[in-house]
Amino acid sequence: MNPAALAALLTFLACTFARPPRSAGLHRLTPAARTRRTHLRSPNSRIWLLAPPTALATALLGPQALVTALATAAVLALIAHQRAHHQNQKSIAARRANIIEALDVLSADLTAGRPPIAALEGAASISPDFELPHAAAKLGADVPAALTRAAAKPGATSLRALAAAWRVTEESGAAFATLTERLADYLRADEAIHRQTESSLAGARSTARILAVLPAFGIALGYLLGADPLTFLTTTPPGWLCLAAGLALTATGLHWTTQIATPQP
Repeated sequence: MNPAALAALLTFLACTFARPPRSAGLHRLTPAARTRRTHLRSPNSRIWLLAPPTALATALLGPQALVTALATAAVLALIAHQRAHHQNQKSIAARRANIIEALDVLSADLTAGRPPIAALEGAASISPDFELPHAAAKLGADVPAALTRAAAKPGATSLRALAAAWRVTEESGAAFATLTERLADYLRADEAIHRQTESSLAGARSTARILAVLPAFGIALGYLLGADPLTFLTTTPPGWLCLAAGLALTATGLHWTTQIATPQP
């Protein structure tokens, strides 16, 4: 195996198989432990795991290995970032859908004459975002404040409107069931518009991904024409500049397209 291929393999293995040790026992139940585990499992935190194999490859195999390892790490980090963004958007969409369903249950229970505490319990069984407001209602605490705190999570901003409706009901005696039903209808219509926007932007995202992998086809075309583009990119200063510029422009283009093609709530 040549040095460049070995360096790329070491970097790929470090990104793919390196995992932090799982906590054991009751430590897994503490918020601090969950926070640490979440941080260690994030794609950005795994970038630091590349330092040992990169240093080893550089010491054993020379500058070409370092360039290859850094380029491989940059590509894998970019892929991990795109996957993390995609998963984050999926979780946000799922949370919005759960909140709408929970609002339907809340409205139906209130219309049927159930007390707000029992109605919130039913909503909490559908969406975990209602667990904090339900606990506040059971303790006699400020439910609108609890709803506002729950709305701080991505995808849960609609709970601020529910908090405002709850406060209006407390101060004016308005029918909370009616306000909740209208809020659910509004959020459902807004979600339909959001999904339509997502569908219209799917083409732009696909085009950006295709453009991002075109350099790989260019390298393959170079080999078909009898050239050795990887050797040029990893062993010569002009090649290093071209490689760095290409990776930077690709990352910038993907980030820019992602920001444009991601509808804001």
